[in-house]
Amino acid sequence: MKDTVHPQAPWALRLVPPFPAIAQRVLGLVSQEDANVSQVYDLIKMDPSFSAELLRFANSALFGARHEVNSVAHAISLVGLDRVKTIATFVAVNRMVRSSVSIGVLRKVWTHSLVTAVIAEEAARLGHVSRDAAYTGGLLHNLGTLGLMSAYPDEYSRMLDVSYEFGFDLLQTEQDLFEIDHCLAGAYLARDWDFPDELVAAIAGHHEEPVPGDVTLNNLVRVSWRLADSLGYVAFPSKKEWAYEDLIALLPKSTSWLGESAEITRREVDARLASVPA
Repeated sequence: MKDTVHPQAPWALRLVPPFPAIAQRVLGLVSQEDANVSQVYDLIKMDPSFSAELLRFANSALFGARHEVNSVAHAISLVGLDRVKTIATFVAVNRMVRSSVSIGVLRKVWTHSLVTAVIAEEAARLGHVSRDAAYTGGLLHNLGTLGLMSAYPDEYSRMLDVSYEFGFDLLQTEQDLFEIDHCLAGAYLARDWDFPDELVAAIAGHHEEPVPGDVTLNNLVRVSWRLADSLGYVAFPSKKEWAYEDLIALLPKSTSWLGESAEITRREVDARLASVPA
């Protein structure tokens, strides 16, 4: 884990729940070159609640599960340490937003993040980006939003309602209300939680225009969240509407479901979402 001195948190982020200690320890251990399955298992089993959640999600189609996983040790050995890191991140963020997603407009934000993660992972098959890194980047691209809505669910949901109704610019409205937009807020949280620099950059720059043919994590996330919007999983009012076909054209050609029609992709994504444990 990096030994970093973090600046004082912006006031709007001081009520954001901390990243769970068990998840942070798992991510730190898995990131070590000499990490092994038994070490990770010994750490995870110290928190039965976290273990149970990790196991539930490891078995869901949201993570493309093809075989039943009946124990944490089995999950680690079957899916590998990188996948465990991805699922652990998911569980941690899911805990953070659990109470706020009871509000309909905020549930859309979480769903949009899940869809972006699924799309980004599939898009990563086409380039040289790790599938797990892409999944995590897609899931966390709106980390700032997830943090703000978990700390201020009523205020954030009202802000979204007003932005939808009057067509306000989202980033500017966030600045006006919280003195920070969700791109900068997400980058701050990602640094504070010792996430990789590549992920911090993807979170900070996800609203920038996508670049044709660029298969970096940064660009993959930019294309993926816009694809989620084009499929109807819109979380925020957008300055520009993209057609599914135009966004797919920004990626290398694919023979997967992502390269098929929007209808086929929507069915695949819906099937993944239907499997999310309550």
